[in-house]
Amino acid sequence: VIARGRLTIFPAQGSFQIDVEQLEPKGIGSEELALRQLKEKLRQKGYFAPQRKRSLQKWPRRAAIVTSAKGAAIHDMLRQFATRWPFCEVILRPCRVQGEGSGDEIAGCIRMVSELHRTKKLQFHAVIVGRGGGSAEDLKAFNEEAVADAIFQCSCPVISAVGHEADWTIADEVADARAPTPTGAVTLFTPLHTDVRRNLNECHARLRENMNRRLQFARQEVEHRAMRPVLKQPLRRLRDFEQRLDDIADRLERAVANRLRKSNEKIAALAARLESLSPLNILSRGYSLTRLPDGTLLCDAGDVQPGDVIVTRLANGELTSRVEAT
Repeated sequence: VIARGRLTIFPAQGSFQIDVEQLEPKGIGSEELALRQLKEKLRQKGYFAPQRKRSLQKWPRRAAIVTSAKGAAIHDMLRQFATRWPFCEVILRPCRVQGEGSGDEIAGCIRMVSELHRTKKLQFHAVIVGRGGGSAEDLKAFNEEAVADAIFQCSCPVISAVGHEADWTIADEVADARAPTPTGAVTLFTPLHTDVRRNLNECHARLRENMNRRLQFARQEVEHRAMRPVLKQPLRRLRDFEQRLDDIADRLERAVANRLRKSNEKIAALAARLESLSPLNILSRGYSLTRLPDGTLLCDAGDVQPGDVIVTRLANGELTSRVEAT
């Protein structure tokens, strides 16, 4: 490592010490080290995770561009929009893209567009953030944490288009999509309207052909169905249904009558059986039932004592007796 700090010498002991104020790996500058540390920090926070990246709208209607209003990049992008997809409304949010404080300006513009989209005051299908090529120092603003935070928190998809294809910044890592150049961002974001028109014409031709084929099939189907007897003689089919309904009514009436007859016969048989099992029939043959006054049936002479009152049920009437002996 390379250490920088305050050096103190002790001549008597022949030694020295250094109070270190700054350390950096040998062969790596402080800016490069800070950039690596920032990348690692953002990676751990999930800023570069592929699963959080959003897809782009296939038919964009409005886009925002965050870049310098004076650079060649904005003019190249506007020409590309006009050539490829003139139906997209483009709104420029100008800002400085290099120099002291430019990173905060870029982040502020992204947050403004995000707030407009989030509150639905102005809806955007994407935000293109970028600039033309330059040195590493020129692209420094797109490696700042403030820009990464603004892109990560943006409510609509962000396309990073910084420098040339060989240039790579933290903004490229965090954005939902990365384009090699500013004009490449427009190409990535928009379809070519001539291709769309050609595809629409082909779809229109196929649709017309399919509709004509379906209409021809439907016409043949109608003609075929029109030849059926049910359409030629509709009353005949109704008469057939009426005859079937009469037959079903007759069968139902006979089935109900038969069911009632069988039910009556079953009820009569059960009644006769119940009559034969009636205790009264047994009493009519000379048997009797003897009970105590409380209704307890007597089955054993030992259950009463001389002087007890008993009630005897005969086939016709009851007798009340007093026990003389058992």
